[in-house]
Amino acid sequence: MDTPAAEVLVPLIVFASIFGVLYVAISAQHKQRMAMIEKGVSPNDLIAKKDPNRSLKFGLLGLGVGLGLLLGYMLGTYVMVENGDNPLPYLIMVSICGGAALLTHYWIVRKKEGTLS
Repeated sequence: MDTPAAEVLVPLIVFASIFGVLYVAISAQHKQRMAMIEKGVSPNDLIAKKDPNRSLKFGLLGLGVGLGLLLGYMLGTYVMVENGDNPLPYLIMVSICGGAALLTHYWIVRKKEGTLS
């Protein structure tokens, strides 16, 4: 029962990589908070500076991606009938609709702030 080294090494490398990324991210966040405390800045100030329209942005992006998937399916099924396994219509429509959703978010936020006439 010889097992190839890849069956043992691949999961080991994957878990080691995940651990390494998490360790670096958590230690960097800790160092950042400690530097902020040393300078007299409250870490709660970062929370207050987050985008208040974040949920609107992600909601519109989700709608855009969903609409893009629907339109990509329709484009691939009804327009490009000769090759049904082509992922290009999905990629194109998700990119277009996702970008349109982010532009819509930008216009809504600017209109609300009064900087867009």
